[in-house]
Formats: sequence, structure tokens, C-alpha cells
Amino acid sequence: MRTQMNGYIVADADAWIYRFFGFQVCSPQDIRQALADNPPGETLTLEINNGGGSLFAGFEIYSVLLGAQCPTEAEVQSMAASAASVAMLGCRRVKATPVAQVMVHNPALPASGNQHVHYKTAEDLEKFAQSLLNAYEIKCRGKRSREELASMLDAETWLTVQEAVEAGLVDEVIGGGDSLIPSQVMNAVGGGLPSAAELRAKKAAMELAAAQSNGCAEAAGGESRANGAPEEAGDQARLAASLSLKKYY
Repeated sequence: MRTQMNGYIVADADAWIYRFFGFQVCSPQDIRQALADNPPGETLTLEINNGGGSLFAGFEIYSVLLGAQCPTEAEVQSMAASAASVAMLGCRRVKATPVAQVMVHNPALPASGNQHVHYKTAEDLEKFAQSLLNAYEIKCRGKRSREELASMLDAETWLTVQEAVEAGLVDEVIGGGDSLIPSQVMNAVGGGLPSAAELRAKKAAMELAAAQSNGCAEAAGGESRANGAPEEAGDQARLAASLSLKKYY
């Protein structure tokens, strides 16, 4: 069976709000469901076109795949960047097309406060990076040392499919050979997603505006009837407000 890990990686609790606003995302529950739906005895192939996202959601996907009872393989079709580059390593075998790219870098998070807060944030980020290195080092099987992998994270390294194979992060080039030289020019991972909190606030504002519009329409309909206006005009206003409200759900 084939399934996709496309869009940004987000936590299960946040996936619904991103999808409500039309963002394509992937959460650990999507992978759990794919494993549950996979026919007995078949290999689950995970098609990856992913710029990364939440580090801990990526860690969770990695762990879910690592414990899968069925054979699993990752198929990097365009890119596996950031959190996606560690999530894919939970599969038993990693394949990539000749044009695929893998990107690894250090985790990042915003911080505000005094110097103690920033020192603590730096310490936490270093521990997160060590967890990343654990997964990369296990996959590489000695093709790259932990120190070399750490340098790759520091440099925010983009790997062509050949480089990913040489580093041990990819096991096989799909339909490829040593003579293939895919393009190494990539623009960027992307601008990222707005926070789930921002989208929840936006949804709440939309619902409030729709409710206020509905209230104004009802008030206008009542006033029209009081002044002897045809009742149909009020009915039309309420219908329009109702349709406006429903389109947000």
C-alpha cells in the first residue's frame, strides 16, 4: 500500500485547524492510520514530499514507523527536509528519485526573556540536536561519524541523492545509477506555516463576524416588518446571513 507524507509535519492536536484553512499537513495519526489500513503482508510505501515542520511530531512519526509490524519503505520524490529527514528514517528502507534532496539542520525555536531563559533555550536545543544525531547516526552505520553529522547540521546541509546515499541516509536510488547527476539547485524549504494559535484566533474571529452579521440581519428584518415592509425581505436577509455563517464550517 502507498500513502503520502506531504505538506508540513504538525502535531495531531493542530492538524485540524491547518486543514480547516486549506493547508496540506501530515501528523503522526496519519501514519498510524496508514499502518492500520495496510493490508497484511504488504509493504507500506511512504511517498515523501515534505519540507519539515514540528520536530517532536517528526520524532513521533519516526518512532511509529520504527515499531511498525509490517515492512516499510520511504520514497523521497522531491525532498525530505528538516523534521521529515528524521521521520523517514523510521522506515526499514529509504529510497529516493534521482532529483530528490535531503536537508538536515539544527532545530530552532523562538525565545524571549532574560539571559537565563536564553541560556536554557540553548541548552534545550543542544539536547534536541543530540536526539536528531541519534537517528542519523544509527541510519548511517558508520558512513559518517557523529562529529561529521553534527557539522552537517550546523551548516544546514542539502544533499543530492548521491550524497545522501554516500552518507548512508538513503539506501537506493529509484531507477538511477552512478551516472545520474540530479540538479542541486533548490530555492528554500518554504516560508513555513502560521501557528495553530493564530489560525484558531482567526477562525474565532470569523465565527464572531458571521454571528454579528446574522444578528444585524435579523434586526433589520424585524424593523422592516414593523414598518410594513414585505416579510420576504427579512427572510432573504436571514437566509443570506445563514449561508454566510455556514461557509465557515
